[in-house]
Amino acid sequence: MITNRFLNSVLSPTLILYVISCGLFGLGGCSGLKNVADEKPVWTMERPINPNYYIGIAGVSKIEYPYNANEVARENALNSLAREIRVQVNSTSLLSTLQVNKWVEESFASSIESTVAENLEGFNLIDEFENKDEVFVYYSLSKSEYARILENRKQAALGVAYGHYLDASRKHLEGAISVAIERYLLGLDHMSGYLGELNPYTGEDGLVFDLDRALLNGLSDCISQLEISSNNDLEEIKISLEKGYKGECKIKVISNGKAVGGISLNYNYNRGSIPVRGSTVTSGNGEAIISMNGFDPGTTRSELIIEVNTAPLRSILSPTSPLVPLVKGLKSTPLRIPITLESPKIGVIGEEMMFGIKREKNELISALRAALSEQGVEIVEGSDIGSDVLTLRVYADTKVGGEGSGFYTAYLNATLELLDTDNELVIQKNLERVKGVQLDKDRAGEEAYRKAVREIGGRFIEAFIKALYQ
Repeated sequence: MITNRFLNSVLSPTLILYVISCGLFGLGGCSGLKNVADEKPVWTMERPINPNYYIGIAGVSKIEYPYNANEVARENALNSLAREIRVQVNSTSLLSTLQVNKWVEESFASSIESTVAENLEGFNLIDEFENKDEVFVYYSLSKSEYARILENRKQAALGVAYGHYLDASRKHLEGAISVAIERYLLGLDHMSGYLGELNPYTGEDGLVFDLDRALLNGLSDCISQLEISSNNDLEEIKISLEKGYKGECKIKVISNGKAVGGISLNYNYNRGSIPVRGSTVTSGNGEAIISMNGFDPGTTRSELIIEVNTAPLRSILSPTSPLVPLVKGLKSTPLRIPITLESPKIGVIGEEMMFGIKREKNELISALRAALSEQGVEIVEGSDIGSDVLTLRVYADTKVGGEGSGFYTAYLNATLELLDTDNELVIQKNLERVKGVQLDKDRAGEEAYRKAVREIGGRFIEAFIKALYQ
């Protein structure tokens, strides 16, 4: 009886209704919680706007990135945040005043922006959302906090640049110009990320000055004050055949009256049809020697041009430095020296024989004189041959080669020796077994001489003249 009354009281309609409603509510509540968990946050669909913060949001498909969706989403969100940070070039900054066109300015801004994501700090993870298909990440960065971080970085960079400036200024005064150039450039490069801004700096003396402009002015002064000159202030380089058409020029580089070593120089001159370019570096006494040779036959004039080579300075710069166009634009006054190649003076002498007997006419010698003259050689004859004239000595003779079927064969051999003013051998060329065939021996010999004359007027004389300029 007690049990029945207890059950009846417990299982009253009110209690049963209450239990049923709780069950329904529980089921509905569980279903509602599941829907809430699957529902995307508003920020995944509508980007938040806050003027005081940079925002970075990114979503990634788990199908596309099944193993690292979370990492990719975080990286993309940071890149999204970084893209909101724009670099503006101040119109009165050093970079702006150096512009030839907008390309350098835009390249600089792009270079700085590309490194923002790598150097981001101070950002916060606001939220993350993940379901079975996607991952979303939401970062923000306080603009005021980021400005504070950037200013601290800038002051640190300017402090290092100022150290280079002090060192460069001291070396400049001491006359160690090549070291001063490197130090000025190192200072500019260390603060290159801020060249689009104004960069006032308070020095050790308490005075405020534009550090970037001071570095640039020091660098430009070092380059522009370099003076290139030839030893003994040579006004013209004379190159002669006697020296094998080879020459050299000793030059020196000074700054404010002091020799400057370690300066890279470019030089160029024209050999005739081919320009020659080279580089050299001044020694400790500020001197360098430039050699010239290989001129084309017939070349009478050229010019040696020497200027400071700033290309090696690029190796000082960091790989992403925007200063490469600046370095290319650094110039000093080039040195120009005319080159005069003296026309060779040659006297042609010798003997022409026919089967061991001297000929009355020197057909070969006459042909040599004519061919040399056409090649720009000054021909000197007889008593006019002086101490500055080279001698081309010719000896030619024929010999019988044989007889058959009523024809005679003769061979001509000739030796041509070019002697310098001390009668020393410079060049020797030979004509060998030039063949003549005729009905008698003498005519065969004459035919051999005629063939030799034709050969001299062709490739033989060209090779001979070319040998003079080697």
